Amino acid sequence: MLGILLPVLVVAAYGDFLPSISHYYYTRSAVFFIATLFAFGLFLVSYKGYERDEDTEKISDNWITHIAGIAVLIVVLFPTSCVENSHMICGLCEEYGFPLFGHNKQWVSTIHLLSAAVFLFAMGYMSVCRFTKTYLDKDALKRDRKKRNRNKLYRICGWIVWIALAILVVEFAVQYFFYPRFYLTHSDVFILETTAVFAFGVSWLIKGEAIKDIIGLKTRMLGSRPK
Repeated sequence: MLGILLPVLVVAAYGDFLPSISHYYYTRSAVFFIATLFAFGLFLVSYKGYERDEDTEKISDNWITHIAGIAVLIVVLFPTSCVENSHMICGLCEEYGFPLFGHNKQWVSTIHLLSAAVFLFAMGYMSVCRFTKTYLDKDALKRDRKKRNRNKLYRICGWIVWIALAILVVEFAVQYFFYPRFYLTHSDVFILETTAVFAFGVSWLIKGEAIKDIIGLKTRMLGSRPK
């Protein structure tokens, strides 16, 4: 729910779209940006997941979520640059002299971007490679249609995360090496980031059966039993 709600909360609190979710750090939406990402990071660091199969796996759920959680905490602690190539974020940098931990240092912004990329890649990996893990043999998996359909959905969500990340990497590479003012749209980074976190949020809700719990809660509130 954190991943799904973050883009909605920052836009609602600020009242307008900015080029990236990270830019809301410099607006009155900062409380949602910082609190949500910190909560997300701490949750991922504390999450355990499946034990590693020593015969077939080199890395466990625990390590993947630790990496992702630390990466998203770094995203908050090392915010994006306050001054961008083609715009000033809300005029706050000029008016208030870099609010919070604002800066215009390229190396800090690079750490922010790399950490965000690591976080998104790890989330895609969790969805594609870890959520689809099963202890069923091939014949049992063929008979378990529900499990197969869920695995397809996990992979779709994970690949959506990876595709969004790949487009972002290409765009930033074009900006860095060829054309600093290149943007697909004014809010393309925001759109791709939102797509990625929304896809992973859906994947995690299904994995944790939270959607079924929400439906059950709604049914109980309406005074009838789930079928």
